[in-house]
Amino acid sequence: MGRTSVTDKAAKEPSKEQLQRHLKETRDSLSQTVEQLKDTVAVQVESVKDTVSGVLDYREKLQKEPLLWSLGTLSAGFALGYTLGYAHKNTRGAKHKSQIAAFADGIVDELSTVGHSLVMPALSSRIRELFGFDFAEVLEELAGAKKKAPKRIAKATKAKKKSAKKRAR
Repeated sequence: MGRTSVTDKAAKEPSKEQLQRHLKETRDSLSQTVEQLKDTVAVQVESVKDTVSGVLDYREKLQKEPLLWSLGTLSAGFALGYTLGYAHKNTRGAKHKSQIAAFADGIVDELSTVGHSLVMPALSSRIRELFGFDFAEVLEELAGAKKKAPKRIAKATKAKKKSAKKRAR
């Protein structure tokens, strides 16, 4: 009986040749898997490169469709400016400001500083060259007229409210 169990054990255990063949098959399978992974990664890297270069190469797209890009940037600028202006206008003089309102006020202040120091001098000199008048002076006159106008509007509004109250009585 001892001999049959040893023979059974030997029959169940693979031979050296079978182990080597199995090891070779495993190596080949791993090599194929690694090659497939390398190919997949290479394809994905190329895809990402194409996508990023396509996104970052806006100059070519701008030259192909200048009107579309100009309208898009104009729309985005208008929307952002309108939103920030509205937030700034509604929080003027308020004691408690939200973080968005504080952000809008900071952006408005920074843009105002940049506009007055960089944009306005260049724009004013260019308008003076082209049209022969000082743009900065015109804006100052408009600002002066605008500061006076709210007082008149406020007085007219108060008068309307008083007359409406008298009529209601």
